[in-house]
Amino acid sequence: MNALTIRSSLAVAALGVLTGCSSVGTWFAHRDPNADNVNLGAIPRPVAKPASNPSEKPVVLPVASTDIYCPTVDVAEGGAAARVGGPDNASVRYQFNIGDTARECDPAGPGQVTLKIGVSGEVVIGPAGSAGTYSAPLKITVTHLGDKKEVFSKVFNVQATTDGVQTGGFRVVTDPIPLPLTTLQLADEYSITVGFAGSGASAPPKRHKQKSAG
Repeated sequence: MNALTIRSSLAVAALGVLTGCSSVGTWFAHRDPNADNVNLGAIPRPVAKPASNPSEKPVVLPVASTDIYCPTVDVAEGGAAARVGGPDNASVRYQFNIGDTARECDPAGPGQVTLKIGVSGEVVIGPAGSAGTYSAPLKITVTHLGDKKEVFSKVFNVQATTDGVQTGGFRVVTDPIPLPLTTLQLADEYSITVGFAGSGASAPPKRHKQKSAG
């Protein structure tokens, strides 16, 4: 890709053209072997079956990642890109763009689940920029929908290096975030939001379409 193509892509990137949630298999190591279809948001199987005799206790079945309807990843309004430079394209030095996201929900014992979130993207050089290593603050937030309380919020300082011609990539993955598992419909309990903190030019929120793994 030549410099002209990269610099022209700034206008497209500012529109926040994003891909869907990525296959978790390419993101997270040491993952649950049953997690291949976690992005499908499959209808959960029953976690207990009624006893044939009312005096018997229900038999609880094991919970796998495929049983959990994991929340999708949303891009915060104004957070799809982070531009450094003047207001017009000619004065832009560089711009960070979110390109892809991933998330994985894994059972972590009775009544517990861990959530991992990944974000990748690139930095492109503008007409006023040059080769180098650049950084930008990327915020990842998990919110409990019932009371709108943030149960996880962290700003990651992502870095990417470019030679001024090729784009430079970045990727960040959170540590496992522990959450109570009161329902397999975890997407009804929590939301995930990612975005560049304090960015000035980007797109409105975009909900990623679900993709199957593979």
